[in-house]
Amino acid sequence: MRVRALLRAAAARAACACALAWGLATPALALQADKAFRDYVRDTWGVEHGLPQISVLAIVQDQDGYLWLGSQGGLARYDGVRFTPYGQQDAPELGGHVLALHAGNDRLWIGTTQGLLVFRNGRFTRVPLVSAPDQAQGDFPVRTIVAGDDGVLVGGPDGVYASDGTRLTLLHPLAAPAWSLLRHRDGIWVGSTGQVFRLDATGTHSHALPAAAALAQVSRLAGDGDGRLWAGTAQGLYLLEGEAWQRIADTPVEALQSDRDGNLWVASPQRLDRLREGRRVESVVDLPGSRAIRAIHEDRDGNLWLGSAVDGLTRAWDGWTKRLGHEQGLRKALLWSIASGPDGTVHVGGSDGVDSFDGQRFRLRAAGERLPHPEAYTLLVETDRTWIGTRAGVAVLRNGRIESPPVLAPLRGAQVSGIVRDRSGRLWFATSDGLFLLWPDGSLSQYGQAQGLADGRARLVHETRDGRILVGTNRGLYEWRDGGILATGRDTGLAEDTMVTAIHELEDGRWIIGGTRDEQLQLFDGKRWTALGRAQGIPANIAFFIAANRGWLWVAGMRGVYRLPLADLDGTPGRPGRPVHAEIVINSGADRPGGQVDKCCNGAGNARGLLAGDTLWLPTRDGALLVDTARPSEPGVAPRMLIERVQVLGQWQYPDQDRPLQLPLHARDLKFEFSAPSFRPDRPVQLRYRLVGYDRGWREPDAPHLRNAVYTNLPPGDYRFEVADFSAGRPDNVAGMRLSIPPRWHEALVFRLLLPLLLTCLVFIGYEWLQRRHARQRAALEQLVQERTRDLQAANERLETLSFTDPLTGLHNRRYLSRQVPADLAFYQRDAAYRAGIEVVVFALLDLDHFKGVNDTHGHAAGDRVLERTAALLTALVRSGDYVARWGGEEFLLVFRPQPRGSLARIGERLCAEIRGHAFELDDGTRCKLTASVGLVECPLFPQAPHLLGWEQMVTLADRALYRAKADGRNTGAAYRPREDARPPAGMTAFEGDPSWLVETGLLELFRADGVVPDAPAGTVTPR
Repeated sequence: MRVRALLRAAAARAACACALAWGLATPALALQADKAFRDYVRDTWGVEHGLPQISVLAIVQDQDGYLWLGSQGGLARYDGVRFTPYGQQDAPELGGHVLALHAGNDRLWIGTTQGLLVFRNGRFTRVPLVSAPDQAQGDFPVRTIVAGDDGVLVGGPDGVYASDGTRLTLLHPLAAPAWSLLRHRDGIWVGSTGQVFRLDATGTHSHALPAAAALAQVSRLAGDGDGRLWAGTAQGLYLLEGEAWQRIADTPVEALQSDRDGNLWVASPQRLDRLREGRRVESVVDLPGSRAIRAIHEDRDGNLWLGSAVDGLTRAWDGWTKRLGHEQGLRKALLWSIASGPDGTVHVGGSDGVDSFDGQRFRLRAAGERLPHPEAYTLLVETDRTWIGTRAGVAVLRNGRIESPPVLAPLRGAQVSGIVRDRSGRLWFATSDGLFLLWPDGSLSQYGQAQGLADGRARLVHETRDGRILVGTNRGLYEWRDGGILATGRDTGLAEDTMVTAIHELEDGRWIIGGTRDEQLQLFDGKRWTALGRAQGIPANIAFFIAANRGWLWVAGMRGVYRLPLADLDGTPGRPGRPVHAEIVINSGADRPGGQVDKCCNGAGNARGLLAGDTLWLPTRDGALLVDTARPSEPGVAPRMLIERVQVLGQWQYPDQDRPLQLPLHARDLKFEFSAPSFRPDRPVQLRYRLVGYDRGWREPDAPHLRNAVYTNLPPGDYRFEVADFSAGRPDNVAGMRLSIPPRWHEALVFRLLLPLLLTCLVFIGYEWLQRRHARQRAALEQLVQERTRDLQAANERLETLSFTDPLTGLHNRRYLSRQVPADLAFYQRDAAYRAGIEVVVFALLDLDHFKGVNDTHGHAAGDRVLERTAALLTALVRSGDYVARWGGEEFLLVFRPQPRGSLARIGERLCAEIRGHAFELDDGTRCKLTASVGLVECPLFPQAPHLLGWEQMVTLADRALYRAKADGRNTGAAYRPREDARPPAGMTAFEGDPSWLVETGLLELFRADGVVPDAPAGTVTPR
């Protein structure tokens, strides 16, 4: 990928032009160099999508295109649509952490905490360690793997080992462990403790780190595009300058990767850094895909894959867009209109007035409170003034002052959707009360139903190249001519009830309009209108803005943005069935897969988009969306069609596609699994399959995510199973395999020739033969039903997982805790420290103070945002194995795995301090501070009676403590503990009622960090 530089200039117009031209740079094969990480498209997958475990520690792509992911709970293969997990049931070593992966020509090498594995032809094989007499045979953690001369090289505790897949032997003994390996500069570099070794033809050479890092483990090595060597350690990042190491950063390095664009990606516990030419150019903090990164990989299409210890797997890719919003100074994210002034400055109208963009920041032009209505619904920017159409009339911005011309008083109260100045100097207003015309002499004319409009609600006005004035309304397209209103399209094929939402004129004079009728386009060639919809390949979308650039027609609407070649529109009126090859660019709920998932677009009328150079500006609910129309359609690496395996007589076979598959005599039911590994969202594959010799044509899978085909009771013969990609409208990248089904004896030619002589015999044996045949068919059908039943059971298990999750915060819910906590408590009972009461499980019930005020002041959406952020804060506080659950409303229950008894005050104060010290940013940009009250209790209360109370009763005690914390002024924690020398009643081992009797009888006391406090009288209620 080549470096792209943003144009710079001092003048405001040049600065704005720089921002408009961000997409004009040279195309790149990988991530765009000058694009901020936040503008990359990031897609994330977790356990709910098929990962065996949320922590991704290693990533590699094999020669077939599959992405392999190593985690703390097994291995997974991903083809862009589905995850195929492999765990301990496939190989015992996969029960541990997968630490390293390497893809060879025909094998996958897997490094785990228990040794080295090889995966080939669907099977895992352990590679045994050949030990010297002084070496201990046992667990051999494999943390790093690189290609060797005949296999791979592996880092070990005493040097570098080699393996050809049959055994693991010590090749290069070293005086220290080999923590990391890298092929670089025609040699093998070995990261060790306090030094890096270089292995080449001349021997072993040591490059020691600075003395301060003599004990640092070099766990990561990377070489950049300039040939420099980088080393990552827990004490920081180092660069080899000549023969000496220079410390570049002091933060611990968790992952290190150089991409083909010359970026060096450095992951630390706090952030993700990007370095270019040896210096940091970007730091990414707390963005999805940048937290706790443990693995970084760049695939062959230039996507950047990030494996996180807490967030699963994230893919970052360029996408088409850049978004301007709060970070660039936009006050309100909801925009309705975008217009360009004569000087090239971009103006935006939104929910609270008008702002302008100077190429760097948005500047306020007119606050919403100064307008007839706060929402600037449409704009017309002229040299000396700006016309602002609102939902309640028109205002004029001139020299920083807002004016309401008296002549436009009839527009007050009307929604103004379009303002246009024609070449004759007339000013047109499309409003909900009809079409208004302001003449140059200052007089005003109105056109409504009385003047010929079927519906008085005018949406937009368009002046054609030959000076005709077109008016789009909620019911039809009209033309203003010589002071009258004429319906156009009535006799040329345009339906009268078409709601016109966008108008565009092509270079050759043809018109294109968008409307709500079937969410399609209408093309007018001067004689007839032709509908362009799903039948012609057009995605369903109500168009709000249409533009043409670089041979493409761009259509933006409520379902996103798509484009189609202008050449496909040639000859379309004469050939209404001719396909149009439309491509999804931005997918906001389109009726087909593909494109970049993003938010777009708002409103129908004038000023609903702007094409500035090669950049398409669009108003959205989340700021201004900039689409790079000059982005090249990189073909990338064509996905390889793969026939993975075939199920024959209940057994999976891995076929050789160069040789026919010879099937057993009775194999008549086949199941094929196929794939096409592809990770380009802008070019999704569309797989179809067929069995040549049986199917009449290509067949589509039952669903896009399904990659299998089932055939039952096939007749004998020679077949060819084929899979192809139809994303280009035709079969492409066809993969096939031949197979032959042998005939049974009664299907052979000899039998048929002798059939007349055998008819008498068949009378006697026919019935028995039919019974057996039917039995085989029933068995096959039962097997198929069992397979489908298993698939259904798997789907039900996924639904069950969703039922255990709170939909707003993503936390566990009560249902999950009711199933999991009893099992955990039973498990902890096996631990001696827990049974002895030295360690306890802590229940903490946290409630946000005065949360109702957030909803009442800022709305429930803001309240939801606060709850989501609170969930994130609490999740970041707990350890692995602890639980954070939404208990109800603004209450959260935290369950801490066993820890020393007596930690309640510290935990309660820490929780309160974390909430108290956080500023919650709401959707409108404001920040608010909240406090929380916490009730805590330890389980078990009495070591001598560990089963006295159930976990729900413990939560009840925590709730009572929470109420007391509320009563004592909030923003504090309160907890219950046994009084000194308190013992439960003799002989009582379990109690199922209200646990409050423990308090009322004096067995428990209430305390805070500042000491014991008397409990509230029974029945006291404190408002939350």
